[in-house]
Amino acid sequence: MTLISLPTLHEELRAEAEAAGTPLARRHITAGARLQQLAIWLPAGGVLPEHGNPGEARLHILSGQVRFIEIGAERTHTLVAGDLFAVPDALHRVEADTESLLLLSFVPGAELHTPA
Repeated sequence: MTLISLPTLHEELRAEAEAAGTPLARRHITAGARLQQLAIWLPAGGVLPEHGNPGEARLHILSGQVRFIEIGAERTHTLVAGDLFAVPDALHRVEADTESLLLLSFVPGAELHTPA
């Protein structure tokens, strides 16, 4: 793996989303046999729709502020830049209060259920 500039990654993902006219952008950072990492950019007001989690995963808020909403448990977690959150094994969605860059780290072995 090479060095990744987080400010550059943030700008690139924002530009990709704007060019495609989509409300979010994603990029695999690491796709190894034991660890995968996915960078996710959301604009203020953007939503990562309801999806499941196949197992062990961590969400690191690199910039911005999001709300992590557990669907069945009726719980909302407000996460800010610098937070590292253990993703529960439950249906959930993520809503961005401000423009945000997230890093999802997970162990492969089951399909990751994220929207296209």
